[in-house]
Amino acid sequence: MNDLKQRQKDVLRVIVSTYVKTVNPVGSRTIAKYYQNEFSPATIRNEMHDLEEREYISQPHTSAGRVPTDKGYRYYVDHLMPESKVPVHVAALVAREYRERIDNMEALVERTSKILSTLSEQAGFVVFPVFEELAFKRIELTSLGHSRLLVVWVTHNGFIQDRVIDMKEEIPEVELERISRFLNQELSGRLLAEIEPYLAQKLERATDALRALHRIASLIVRDSFPKTLERKLSVQGSRYILEQPEFKDWEKSRRLFKILDSKESLIDLCHAKAGSVGVQIQIGSEHHCDDIRDCSLITAQYYVDQKPTGTLGILGPRRMRYDQTISLVDFVSRRFGEWLEKWI
Repeated sequence: MNDLKQRQKDVLRVIVSTYVKTVNPVGSRTIAKYYQNEFSPATIRNEMHDLEEREYISQPHTSAGRVPTDKGYRYYVDHLMPESKVPVHVAALVAREYRERIDNMEALVERTSKILSTLSEQAGFVVFPVFEELAFKRIELTSLGHSRLLVVWVTHNGFIQDRVIDMKEEIPEVELERISRFLNQELSGRLLAEIEPYLAQKLERATDALRALHRIASLIVRDSFPKTLERKLSVQGSRYILEQPEFKDWEKSRRLFKILDSKESLIDLCHAKAGSVGVQIQIGSEHHCDDIRDCSLITAQYYVDQKPTGTLGILGPRRMRYDQTISLVDFVSRRFGEWLEKWI
């Protein structure tokens, strides 16, 4: 789609950058002044007319200037956007935020979404890590009587999940302690996703004397392992978007707030790009969610031990500083992954 003439590229670049700053449609005289009258307003109008016919820009009102379309923003991001790096003072601020004491995973995720929202002045969000990709710390077994067993899973980063299971028969306290010791010794430090296959191998190789222990331990793990956890998302800074001129319309702001409040739709949009490498940019209609048609979504996966573990990003109006937002999301995703490794 890189088929525009150089002058058309120049005009589109000025329209996008000026509109992002001013929120006002951009006219030919504004563009002519930008180029110190190197081109006449009439010449620029001809280029604008061609860009409009090809749907890179549109005219919101008769006799008004032009604004970028989704197609125009996409061309700008792909071909015209200046390279941008996170400023030194921003990098230092992020490092300082992570140096402060963080007691658990929830606090780390909340802080990261707040970093994204504060620095971008948009809505920042972090999808919590996939539970199976976390590392085992310990398991606690407590008899509730009548063959019912409370199983508590604890990961190295502080995630806790519990489940009550029915063992069909009562397990003596001494045996429960033995099973608990066995599981905690065998599974320490392993990723949760590796646990069931590992125990299956242990059971297959177990001698007669230990086979009963391995069998019961495997059953407890199989029945209590939290495979279908509710997906969690932390969102900070929703007010930044709602304060933008684009969302002064009550209906637009209501629909946006519904998405941010329910969170499921936002997680689905992130999940749709989960297999993609690098920063992903979904502009306006590209994400196929009508409720946030006037928004763009900038996301990146974060990694632990080179494995994709979750997604974070920024949601804001289409009229955003894409260069700064993209570099910020890329930088924070890398830093968050590094800090997350200290917890796992």
